[in-house]
Amino acid sequence: MASPDHQLTGTGKIVVYSIIAVAIYALFSFVPAFDYQWLVALLVLAVISALVGSASFNLPAAKPAAARSGTQLEGSIKWFNGTKGYGFIAGDDGAEVFVHFKSVNDVDKRRIKPGQRFSYNVVDSDRGPQAEDVTPL
Repeated sequence: MASPDHQLTGTGKIVVYSIIAVAIYALFSFVPAFDYQWLVALLVLAVISALVGSASFNLPAAKPAAARSGTQLEGSIKWFNGTKGYGFIAGDDGAEVFVHFKSVNDVDKRRIKPGQRFSYNVVDSDRGPQAEDVTPL
């Protein structure tokens, strides 16, 4: 799943603009004085602030809290193919997770039906998040 672009928050913009302003002030304090020195400094600050204000940053997507802490999640089967032995669980948090019959405990793969409730852990596999230790509720 691709992570969305994030804009700087109001506080983040203030911090970045303040750092830029201090850097420009320090830079122009070493330049010999001329008639429009502060006007040029303000224009440079305005241009840099406009560029930083419109910039977006790609931040990594946060994993669900349960995936980080190892706590059990609960959800219901969205769909499951008993012949092929895989399907998806729709978690109570709204996330859909792949499930393979080898990860399901205490239930035959041909008896897993849509809507059936399970508890499970989410692990990262080479193909994305996957349900492990899937147990019927």
